[in-house]
Amino acid sequence: MISSRSFLLTAFSALLSVVSADTNSICYSYGVDYVDENSYFINSLSSDPFTCVSYFQGCNSDVADVLFVDPDDDEYLCTQIPTYPDNELEMSTCPINKNQMESGHWLLLVLGNNGDGQPFAWQRDLYLTVGPQVTSTYTPTVTFSITTTPIVTQTTTTTSTDIITTGPLSTVTSPSGTAKKTKTVTPAPTTTTSTKTMTKTSVTLTKNFAKSTKTVTATCTTPGRPGHPDKPCKYSPTKLHPAALVTPTIIPKLNRFTRKSDRQVDYEWARARVEAAKARRDAKARDGAQLERRAPDAPTTTVTYDTPVNSTTTVTAPTSITTQSVLITATSTSTLPPVTVLSGVYTQTITLATPTKTKHKFTYATTTKTVTFGATFTKTKTVTPTASVTACKRLGGHFLS
Repeated sequence: MISSRSFLLTAFSALLSVVSADTNSICYSYGVDYVDENSYFINSLSSDPFTCVSYFQGCNSDVADVLFVDPDDDEYLCTQIPTYPDNELEMSTCPINKNQMESGHWLLLVLGNNGDGQPFAWQRDLYLTVGPQVTSTYTPTVTFSITTTPIVTQTTTTTSTDIITTGPLSTVTSPSGTAKKTKTVTPAPTTTTSTKTMTKTSVTLTKNFAKSTKTVTATCTTPGRPGHPDKPCKYSPTKLHPAALVTPTIIPKLNRFTRKSDRQVDYEWARARVEAAKARRDAKARDGAQLERRAPDAPTTTVTYDTPVNSTTTVTAPTSITTQSVLITATSTSTLPPVTVLSGVYTQTITLATPTKTKHKFTYATTTKTVTFGATFTKTKTVTPTASVTACKRLGGHFLS
């Protein structure tokens, strides 16, 4: 037996649901990741099931059926989604994988009874291009910059003079009995070498190239709430027979007694229809419909090579001038005057100091200077946790690769 307290609670709940339900409410559906009258790319290399995200406004507490229709009118009954509360993002999963789909005009039907309110049947026209995702490879380039300085050598001349003194070339004999004369003897000269050392610097360039990897977590890109409600359904499904197609939902006309909130919804619906019509006209004017950037699948994904190409650029600095000495040797010869020798008498000999001559000599000492120049290439590796992918899908978003 049911207790009186349980009976009262049940009755109160039923009464509350009747009071909270709006029998005149119109339940509007909005696409998030796939919006009515837009074109999208589907990656045929993906084995993921097709999913779509919607939100609702003005609905009673109930669920909506989602039907996915391919260009050949084959129907796929997707998972149901709740229609209450307002503006909550709800994801429906369809029993068809992306690699089983084909290009063409697809339909998404959102159907429901709206509790005790007016039944609804909304339609999203989607133009899908199904194909393999193209992989674009990017080879990064690292440029090394070095500076070279031209060197111009100026020459200065240094003259080293060797002075050679030679003995007398002749002897003069004086008559016997003359005064005693002095004979001067000059020793052979000695040579002293003066060495000057000059330093030359040789520059060796060493290129240093380093690589590092930085790991970041991918960021989910969400389209937000586009604000374009779906249009009334024109397609007659075979797997479902919604009451809204038997008695189509009527958009109430505006009058001065219409509530402000209802007028706002109706204005949004009408404005969305005008924008959709403009989008269709623009698509026909272009050569093929362009794909929406917010589509979950991107037509092209970019892969960055691990090893970049490196090149070297040379910058020429102002000219540097160095001075180098060059030795020129000159010889100067002097001859002593004739020596007078007295015949038959003792001749006194005077030996002069030994003359010296200085010879200059240049030598070179070479030192090597090593200059190291380089650069570091940092590759950013993006990781996407599985849990993040699921959460992103439920928001109607996608990860940029």
